[in-house]
Formats: sequence, structure tokens, C-alpha cells
Amino acid sequence: MQSPDFSSPANPEGADAPEGTYVHSRGIRLYAEQQGPKRAPLVLFVHGFGGGSFEWRPLFRELAGTDVRLAAVDLRGYGKSDKTPRGYDLTTAASDIAGVVRRLGYEHATIVGHGYGGMIGWTLAAHEPARVSSLITISSAHPVVQARAVALRPTSQWRRVRHGLFSQLPRLPEKRLLDNDAAQAEIYFRERTAPGFRDTERYREQVALRRDAIRIDKVAHLSNEYVRWLFRSRLRPEGARFDSTFPRQVPVDVLAIDGSMDPGYTEKVAHSSLERARSGRAELLYGLGHFSHVEDPEAVAALITGYVATH
Repeated sequence: MQSPDFSSPANPEGADAPEGTYVHSRGIRLYAEQQGPKRAPLVLFVHGFGGGSFEWRPLFRELAGTDVRLAAVDLRGYGKSDKTPRGYDLTTAASDIAGVVRRLGYEHATIVGHGYGGMIGWTLAAHEPARVSSLITISSAHPVVQARAVALRPTSQWRRVRHGLFSQLPRLPEKRLLDNDAAQAEIYFRERTAPGFRDTERYREQVALRRDAIRIDKVAHLSNEYVRWLFRSRLRPEGARFDSTFPRQVPVDVLAIDGSMDPGYTEKVAHSSLERARSGRAELLYGLGHFSHVEDPEAVAALITGYVATH
């Protein structure tokens, strides 16, 4: 099946729509959507598997009018960003985000990361803490804590283990993602959202965007490369070297937002992750799933606004 003739899900229209721009970081070009006062403190949003800058638009609408500069990036290999043959590991991704912060004209930013994007935030906080004012994770965990939980208690992380193992197969994960007009993108999203959200217009809008996003040329393959690295690095010296780059505690304050109905959420992993921060705060949003920033952007916006105001 051929990819559709687009390079990114359509940008929203209207006076309050985010401004799309390209940012050059580490020799590659990354796409970002920005909104808000240009001299205000920067809040940078980083998506997870199968996502993109588009998924933060509901949250941007809730944060409109606040005294912060908002930016959401398409990771390397996604959306309108460059599709390089290599560079789909956490260290490179964190360095990409550090470059985005600098190229946007800031010394540091609050990083908001969902899923894999949260792991990128933790890695950036460990490797370049001066770039991170504070870290807000959504349905994510410290990468070393997460890796150890998978190794020691794989049954408690079975959905994540199954996804990771399947991603190791050659070509089949990509084919599955693209079959039937990327129907798997909707299945992945539906299985991780709360049942009450699935009958909403926002759910249908996000499903359409996610199906479009995964069908962009090379994205099905490169999105899997991130997952492949997470699991393959555990079997190589590279994994131990990566773990050794993390201090016992990162010198950054962290807010962890989770949904009570997220099938990947475990309280032990969440709290063990926060023990690896200078200070940590957990917020469990009842009745929401893995994509709380999409399912209830008003609630997540309130948490972000309050946290940024004190950090």
C-alpha cells in the first residue's frame, strides 16, 4: 500500500492555531508547533509512540492565554521531521530535544513528555540538567526503573513486553501498522484510553490524526526503531553504559501524571521513578487512561499550569 500524499497530519486553522516552524538541531531538521508569548518561559512537549506534535493541540487550546510559550515537536523520524537512518535511542533523542530548546532561543525549558517522550525527558534531565527547568511526565517512567521492572517482573509489564518483543521482528510490525489503512493505530489508541472517552468527537479526531501520522513515509518503520532500541539495548553492553549515565537522583523536580485506567500503570514503578528525582510529586487522574492529556486536557492543563508557576 502506498503512503498518502502528505508529510504531516493537517494543521488546525484559525487565529488561535499553533504556528508551525522548523528547528535545526544536531544537523537535522525537526518540526515544531508553537503558541504563546515569545518571551515567556518555554514549555516543550514531547510525544510518545505513534504520536506527533498534533496530539498536544487539545492541551494547547486549554493553555491558550497563559503566560508561557508552548512548543510541541515531532521527534526525529516522525511527521515533518527528518527521517534519518540512525539515531533512535534515548541518548540521541534527548540531545535532539536539548538542541530544540537552544534553537528556540532558551537556555532551559519545562519538558512535558508522554510515554517514550517522558523517558526522553528523564534522559535529558540526567545528561543535560541545565536545560530542564522541571520535568512533567504523562504515563511514563524513569527508563532505568522501567527496564528493571520489565526484567524482574515481566508479567506485571506484559503489554509493554509484548509490544517490545513483537517490534523486534523484521518488517512484520511495520506491515501490521499499515494494513487496512493503519487500523492498528486506532487499536493501539483505543486499548489504552478509558471506555467513556471512546464515544467522543475528540477520540474520533485523534484516531484520524494518528492513522494519518503512521502512514507518513517511513514513520511506521522509524517509530518501531525507538522500541527496538529499548529492548535490544538490554541485551548489549550499550544498555549498561546507558544506565551508568544516570545519577542516583537527577537534579530536577518531577511531576508524574498517570491515569488510573492506563493498562500500563503500576504504582510501584511510578513511585520508584519519582525516588530518582530531586523532588517528585505524583498525580493519579481517576477514570482516565494512557492518554490523559487528550482524554481530559482541561485537568492536565490545570496541573501543568500550577506546576510551572512554582518551578
